Amino acid sequence: MKKPVYLALSLALALPLTTFAQTSNIHRSEVSYNNAGLQYVYQHLDDYDCDQDGLSLYGSKHIHGGWFGQARITDLGGDDGCGSTSARVDAGYRLKFNYSFHFYATLGVEHTDPDTGNDDRGAIAAAGLRGMLAPQLEGKAELAHHTIYDGETAINLNLTYWPWQRFGITFDTSFGSDSHSLAAGARMKF
Repeated sequence: MKKPVYLALSLALALPLTTFAQTSNIHRSEVSYNNAGLQYVYQHLDDYDCDQDGLSLYGSKHIHGGWFGQARITDLGGDDGCGSTSARVDAGYRLKFNYSFHFYATLGVEHTDPDTGNDDRGAIAAAGLRGMLAPQLEGKAELAHHTIYDGETAINLNLTYWPWQRFGITFDTSFGSDSHSLAAGARMKF
């Protein structure tokens, strides 16, 4: 897909967040920071003009008060020498915005080991808004900056539909300065 299509998808996912940020009492569902998930990820790297896809395993854990931690491992394979394994760990803090939304910020480290070329590690800083758009629909909009390689700033968007109390279906998109991606999967609250 081309960048304009990803930008349109990103905006389409972001609009509900801005529309529903001032929620009514019906949307008081609490967002859980205790979860684990698995996603299928498709990513296009602009600098290398290649596509890669694979699986991403992630988790988040509430620590104390507004503090939480999260981690992710992603293994992607692709065409034209593309493919990489990445791992990241973040610590974050959240503040309540209203009944069902939080502002949050994270700071972490990531390591990426491509199938060809040199590996790199660096810091990640992110901030966003996460909350319930409707009783079973969670949304997130985030701005993140990665320092690895030549650096990249990305807009990350997520929708999670919770058809069951503990299990949700996720859809993510990311539109960055050097890449764009789509992901779909499942998340479990614990």
